[in-house]
Amino acid sequence: MVADENISGEGPQSAGETPGFSMSELGENRFDNNCAQLRGGAIVEPALEQLCELSIPNGTTQEVLLKRYHTLTRRADGVDPRTRKVMFKSFARILGPWLPRKKSSSILDIGCGEGVFLAFLSELGYGNLSGFDLSPENVQICHRRGLAFVQQHDALRLDEFQRTTEYDMVYCFDLLEHLPKERAVRFLHNVYLRIAKGGCAVFQTPNMGSILALFHRYHDLTHEYGVTESSAVTLLMTAGFREDCIEVRPSWNATTWLGYLRELYLRGLHILVWMAEGSSRPRIPTKNLLIRVTK
Repeated sequence: MVADENISGEGPQSAGETPGFSMSELGENRFDNNCAQLRGGAIVEPALEQLCELSIPNGTTQEVLLKRYHTLTRRADGVDPRTRKVMFKSFARILGPWLPRKKSSSILDIGCGEGVFLAFLSELGYGNLSGFDLSPENVQICHRRGLAFVQQHDALRLDEFQRTTEYDMVYCFDLLEHLPKERAVRFLHNVYLRIAKGGCAVFQTPNMGSILALFHRYHDLTHEYGVTESSAVTLLMTAGFREDCIEVRPSWNATTWLGYLRELYLRGLHILVWMAEGSSRPRIPTKNLLIRVTK
């Protein structure tokens, strides 16, 4: 997760427009003065009284949301044993041969969230793990689950994280879509620089060629942009990766028979929806793209 946006907004009504106040009465902090007069009984407007009970966030929408990202987005943290088992099976199916062969491989998880994937790697026997996330709440969750090495850090400052270290494997799940598009190339180039010779990086990001694309693009308020299987390759090539070192494939993640049936249904719908598009139509139907680049 990263917080680097320039978003500003206003509430439905500014304090200067509130009936019963002149600008001279409001002073420097109009909202606080309104609340003070409410507490003193000078105003009885119900809507304003309710508004004053709320704390006013200080920062952009993304900055405020990321402070309590896990709570506000109501995500599963993988602590429940049954949920954890399903998530681990899903990771095993998604990645398959894209897991490191050597258990001693150095691995970096960028934007590690609540640490579920790092816990999965640890359970498989990988011991040389590093990870960071921008959300302080997510980092606390990681520490509570025993991942004390996880740090709070901004992905856009990847070059400052363990500066001299190169990694055999870099994972970056569900992060690219949160970056400001104008800074995505620089981030990906920094990823390239942190991969050891012969190493790989694996990205997962929403698939804008899926029939589910619109929902997943706007399902998270911190999403900035999206890519198709074609524009993802263009983005990575722009960042310095060679085209013949980029692989893009579906991110199938079902672990139950019902899930497999849904995947079959999605395959059929995808073919029908895109039939009229011709040779340029997207081939990958899954809601996410899985991308591997090799250095």
